[in-house]
Order: sequence, then structure tokens, then C-alpha cells
Amino acid sequence: MKMKLPNKYSAAAILLLAVAAAFVALALTTNLGEFVTAALVISGMVCAVTGIFVLTFSGGEPIDPRLVGILPAQGCLNLCRISSDLGITGNAYFLPGRMCGQSRVMQFNPTSAYDGSDVSAERSFPQTGPEGLVTIPSCDPLIQDLKKRNALIIPNKEEQVTQLLREIIADIFEFAPQVSATWQGRTVTITFHRYRFIAGCQVIAQESPGCCTRNPCPVCSLCGTLIAEGTGRVVIMNRCSISASNKDVIAVFQI
Repeated sequence: MKMKLPNKYSAAAILLLAVAAAFVALALTTNLGEFVTAALVISGMVCAVTGIFVLTFSGGEPIDPRLVGILPAQGCLNLCRISSDLGITGNAYFLPGRMCGQSRVMQFNPTSAYDGSDVSAERSFPQTGPEGLVTIPSCDPLIQDLKKRNALIIPNKEEQVTQLLREIIADIFEFAPQVSATWQGRTVTITFHRYRFIAGCQVIAQESPGCCTRNPCPVCSLCGTLIAEGTGRVVIMNRCSISASNKDVIAVFQI
């Protein structure tokens, strides 16, 4: 294993401190005249102060977005594989709390065609009603954080939901520098432009493209959950794909 080296800012600060020490040592050990000696001492002090300042504010290097992106990938693939082995191959439906007796939106993956009726969320596999798998959406920790730290209030109008998605995805969490959303009838298309964690999407797409719609990652799940809670209606994850440029992610939801 390689030894972890100081980042570029820490290295620059150490170099400045070394130069400061060299200037002061040179001024003390040589007889270069009053003006030259004074200039060396002043230069040494400037380098020392600058080095201390840089060292104080030199944090660690930011985490590589590629590594963050692939963190949830295997968990998503594992759950999809288990669901498939159990005969559950339906896409993810986001159900408002009133439809499943919960205070939060729940995710439902049906075993067959889903008619939009209420689903019991007391068990992962409901004993009555539509058959399938009921789980808490993977975005729930993000939702709880937004409610706790940002006093999240979810609006019920399309344009306000769109604005909320932009603020959360681009401004608060900074998952993507830009987010666009279009509503056409019951279809909502959301595009994460230059998505920072697209490496995870690429890993999942190479292994099993259907996993993105059956068990959406926290970011796509966050969009489906907010739309479901804002509109008070069932939302299905229809499609998720990566743009030809490999920079954008397009998620399509059906209400």
C-alpha cells in the first residue's frame, strides 16, 4: 500500500516554511550588509506567515465523485437479483403514505400488473391486496435530512415541485450543476446535467439496466418520492438512461 502523501496545498505550505527558515538562517549566518539582511528577514517572515496561513486552511482533498457514485451500485444489484429470484420483476412504484397506511412514501414492486389499489406496508410481502415487495425508498435518509436541517415543505403544484427538485439536487446536495424537468401529461422527464456520480449509473447499466427502474438509486428515488408526495398520486419509475455523451442521466416517471 502506498504511503499517503500531503496534498498540494500542504506541500506548498511546507515548502514556504522551509524557504522562510532558509532565508532567516542565511541572514543570521552571513554578513551581507544591513539592507540585504533586512530584506532576507522580511522575506522569511512573509513566507512563514503565508505558509502558516495556507497550512491552516488546507483541508484534505475532496472525495473522488467516481468512488462515491459506485458505493451504492452493488447493493442495488444485489436487491434486484434477490427480487428477480423471488419472481418480483415489476418497476418501482412510489406510493403516497395514505395508500399504504404510512406517514411516508413507500416503494412497491409488484409481481404482476398493478391496478393502483391500496397496499399494506405492515410487511415487506403484503398478505392481502396486490402482491409484491414493499420497501422504504432508498432516498429516505436524504428526505429525513432535508426535513431536519432544511425544514422541507413539499408543494403540490407541478412548477413548484420542479423548482424544489432543482433546488435540492443542484443547490443543496449538489448532485448535478443543473437539473431540468418537463411535464407532459402524466409523464415527468428529469435530466441531471453533468451528473457527478454517473460512474455508479454506468456500473449498474453494464450489469443490468433494469435495476435502475426496479430499485432506483437514492437520487432517482428522491425525485419519485417528492413527486408522489407532492401530487398525492402513485408514481412509477418508467425509464432511466445515460445520455450519449455519458455526462447526463435521464429519468422518466409516470404519474
